[in-house]
Parts: sequence; structure tokens; C-alpha cells
Amino acid sequence: MEAAAAARERGGGARWRLWALLPIVLLVGAVSLFAATGSSLTNLIGSSPPQADAFDIRRVEFSPGEIRIRVTNPQTADLTIASVTVDDAVLPFSLDGPATLGRLRSSTITVPFDWVRDDPIAVGVTSSTGIETVHEVPAAVETPRASPASFLGYGIIGLLVGVVPVGLGLLWLPSLRRARAHWLAAFMALTAGLLSFLALDALSEALALQAALPSALGGTGLVLLGVAVSYLTLTAISHRFGGVTGGPAGVPSGVALATLVAVGIGLHNFGEGLAVGSSFALGELALGSFLVIGFMVHNVTEGLGIAAPIAEGERTASLRRLVVLAAVAGGPAVPGAWLGGFVTSDVLGVVFFAAAAGAALEVVFEVGRYVARKAPGGLTSPWVLGGFFAGVAVMYATGLLVG
Repeated sequence: MEAAAAARERGGGARWRLWALLPIVLLVGAVSLFAATGSSLTNLIGSSPPQADAFDIRRVEFSPGEIRIRVTNPQTADLTIASVTVDDAVLPFSLDGPATLGRLRSSTITVPFDWVRDDPIAVGVTSSTGIETVHEVPAAVETPRASPASFLGYGIIGLLVGVVPVGLGLLWLPSLRRARAHWLAAFMALTAGLLSFLALDALSEALALQAALPSALGGTGLVLLGVAVSYLTLTAISHRFGGVTGGPAGVPSGVALATLVAVGIGLHNFGEGLAVGSSFALGELALGSFLVIGFMVHNVTEGLGIAAPIAEGERTASLRRLVVLAAVAGGPAVPGAWLGGFVTSDVLGVVFFAAAAGAALEVVFEVGRYVARKAPGGLTSPWVLGGFFAGVAVMYATGLLVG
């Protein structure tokens, strides 16, 4: 009897798996049918004009006596590089890659040209059908090359942007430990305000970058993917922390919650490192220096946001733990500066800024749950509402330095 029941159960499980695959198989069939005969269906509706044979100029680099232009084909059909102009003058060129580019394929064009420092330059790439894509450079500056000195320089800049201000903000921890309960609730709400601002800021950066991507890359999909992956990953981590700390309903607290805050801030600081590194790599030294100063002032408040959950917790964080938290929150600015300085990629920028937005939103949710449980008066307390507003206002005010 038991053997027969086990056999029936195995048979039922096999049939359940087959039924689960049926919608996928049918979907593949429907998509394949439309791909094969879709043109006859769309002709019933109307016809769209063909896309212009325009290239996507991804990057223009300057070195003594030459200009290097990185181009990508964003179209479905192949595009052929026919000619290159600099300030409307047709010039000879060489290619590091094929002349005919398939969809999303890239080549680097090298043009011998004695450019003049700080002069504006317009470069153009013309396809074999005669359509020209023009990219204007406001001021020509030699592009920095990878070297031990530049590697060290970008690393120091990342430390100044991320680790140093976050570490300084953590010095508020002793003062927070002596604050009264309603003040601690206000500072916890301030943390939520800081992270809400960072989330929306990162999301706007991701959307701005994806708008410049070729439509074939599906930039909005990249944004959604980055937000979803980081949010869900941090949700799983927070539940694990909640179980370890013994918080009710899996709510992390104390150092565990501060760690989540640090992770969310760290992803955002990676994006800030990207922005600073890209500014220096593109020769915008004044803008890069301005961003370093602005981000340093801006990020001191992030250290306060990490310190607030620790002050609320029962356990005292050791100096080693505080150093680790500062590294988690500020350290990603270092690889961000390296990546922005040496490998400019709008796709990576979209993914990382979107991930930063998702992580910050998840931590805001965790902080909100914690404040609702611990704060006198809950989420509607005037101290909590005022703290949240103060967090947003502080981030806005300091953000004006880098806007």
C-alpha cells in the first residue's frame, strides 16, 4: 500500500512539473510565431520609418597628436564607418576594430590631429549612407592614462570622498548615547530621511544615465533589475540579521541595523566615486575638485545616520566594528573612483546607481519598522516626523554643494 501511494505521489509530482512547463512552452511558441510572421501583422496597422544610420559616440579621448573616438552601433542593421571629421574637416583615420559594426558592436577610431588644449572641438562620424553623428567637446584636455601614480591618486580621492567623512560622522556616537529617548527617535528618523534622499537621488541618476543609452540595451529594464536585486538581497540579509539579534518579527536593531545602513550608503558612495573619477578622466579637473569638496561635506551626515542605530542598541560597538562600518559605507567610493577614472561605462553606472536606490529604499523600510517599534509615540510622533524632515533637508542643503 505504502509503495503504491509513493508511486502515485511521484507520478503526480511529475505531472505537476509538466503542467508548470506548459505556459513557458506555449509562450515560446507564441513569441516565435510572432517573430516569424510579425511583419505581416504590423503591416495591417501601418509602417514606421527606418531608423537613421547614426552611431552612438560613447567616449572621446585626447592624447598628444591624436584623438580616439569610441563608437557603438545602436541600430538593428549593420553600420559602416565611412569617414571622420574634426571641426568639419575630413581627416584620415585608423580603426581598432571592424569598420562594419553589427548591433551593439563597438570600434575605436584613431584620428591624427594636433589639437590645442582647452579649445572646443567637434568630432563627427559618418556612416556609409551619409548620415553624420556629431559629438561636441567643450574643451580638449589630455585624457589621464592608467599608471601607479593615477591609481594611487584616485584611491586617495575615494578615501577623501567616502571613508573620511563617514568616519568623522561616527564621532557623534558618544553624544548620541547620552541623548534622551525622544531625541534618539528623532535621529533614527533623520537616518530614514537621509536614506530616502539618497534613494531618490540615486534613482534619478540611474534614469538620467539610462536615457543616454542605446534603446536596444533596455535602460529602464536595467534600472528595474538593479533596484530589484539590491532590494531583495538586502531584505534577505536584514531577515538574517533580525534572527541573529533576536528582534521581534525579524527586525534588526543596534549594530545589525547600522550595518544595513552602512551597506545602503556604501552602494550610493560607489556611485559618487564613479562621478568623481569620470570628471577627472574627462579632464574636468575643476568640476572634479568641486565634487570632492561637496561630497566630503555631504557625507559627514551619513556617519551620523550609521551612529544613530548603534546609540539605540543595547550593545556597545567596539572601535574595530566602527572602523569596519566606516569602510563598508565609505570604502566603495575608492573602486568607484577607479572605475570612473579608467573604465567609463554608462551601463555599469545605471546598474550601480539603481542598486544603490534599491538598497537605500530597503534600509528605509527597516529603519521605519524599528522606529515604529521603539520610538515614543511611534511613526506619527512629532519628534519622528521632524527628524525625517530634518534628514531630507540636511541632505538637500549639503547636496547644493555638488548640484
